[in-house]
Amino acid sequence: MTALFDAARRAPGRGNVSVAWYTACASSLLAAFRVAYRLRATGRERLPREGGILVVSNHQSYLDPPVCGSVTIDRPYTIIARESLFRFAPFAALIRSFGAVPIERGSGDMGALRTALKHLAAGRCVFMFPEGTRNEDGRTKAFRPGVALLARKADVPIVPMAIEGATDVWPKGARLPAPTGWLEVEVGEPIPPETVRAWAREGSDVLLENLRRRIEELRMNCRARLRARSGGRFPPPGPADRPYWEDPA
Repeated sequence: MTALFDAARRAPGRGNVSVAWYTACASSLLAAFRVAYRLRATGRERLPREGGILVVSNHQSYLDPPVCGSVTIDRPYTIIARESLFRFAPFAALIRSFGAVPIERGSGDMGALRTALKHLAAGRCVFMFPEGTRNEDGRTKAFRPGVALLARKADVPIVPMAIEGATDVWPKGARLPAPTGWLEVEVGEPIPPETVRAWAREGSDVLLENLRRRIEELRMNCRARLRARSGGRFPPPGPADRPYWEDPA
């Protein structure tokens, strides 16, 4: 069981109160997601227990941040979130209490990236949705360049992660999520810094595509498990049944 006040290992420098608050909220959400959405997670043991790590995931719905945060509860994260989420003061205060850092979409906000680098250098977990926004059909979209810059400068392991089912539970454009459904998450094997550096030497496009492909492979694994668990009922057939690289040229 996750130690409530193990801040020195889980999130160095954040303090026991901050880590306890994160843990209590994430534990409650994890229990709720397991009941309402039959959430299951594979590979949680792959998440490094200490040291700086950059976790990157696909982005299907508004459910993704709390679901991913509950799955990676052992490592309270700093999340890089779009600036517009901070415009409503009460909500901004809430997500800041969980370690959110604003970044203006498409602006190359160096301030937020520098903050993320400081958290990584301090031995903490930073979480990022490299697509920058929710995708429409469930498949992983092309990644924005900010994650490549952060990955090159951070020199820490990158942990790929995928969520599946969230597009159908809370599709883009819907005001509220469905009351029930199915969710599956997989945490992938950490990618060591030397591998990240080798990709980066080939170019940012190569680094971004390799990360995107790893995450899409994890998503397809999750989709297969959802189909098996639901007896083929969920998720319904659609474009997300095939990975993005099978699209016609």
